[in-house]
Amino acid sequence: MNRPDRLAAARWETRRQADALSGAVAEWDVLPPQPWDVIELDDALVRLLDQILYRFLKLQDAMGERLIPATLSALAEPFEDWPMRDRLDRLERLGYLDAAQWLAWRSVRNRLAHEYPDAPELRWAALRDALAACHALLICASAWLGKLPRGSPGSAAGQTVG
Repeated sequence: MNRPDRLAAARWETRRQADALSGAVAEWDVLPPQPWDVIELDDALVRLLDQILYRFLKLQDAMGERLIPATLSALAEPFEDWPMRDRLDRLERLGYLDAAQWLAWRSVRNRLAHEYPDAPELRWAALRDALAACHALLICASAWLGKLPRGSPGSAAGQTVG
């Protein structure tokens, strides 16, 4: 896949995941605050929370696995042999993200990957952190997509979040 196609595909996938996450978070944000034990008993709330967490993970994957390399490639950066931390640091210097914040989101993601059946307080802490991180990740994705070089008119590369 050539550079413009790679960037267009990464932009499209990032936008798709960000739009889905944004919609689910908007639904969650209008709900009245409820204790976790009440949420856990409500199938509709559990499904909404699952959607938010799934899209949070998918947006990170889209950005980390596709948007990061596509952006660096589009900017003619020689990134192929760089470890992820070097890629993040370069993108931070270029104004695309905050590397420390990205690593914090990855930490939240890793905590979500583990089940804590005997420690509900750990499970709920990870969920709270993920909910808080969603807004910042969406802001990052939107700003990043808005900063990218524009694609050809009518292409997926010309679209931005929000």
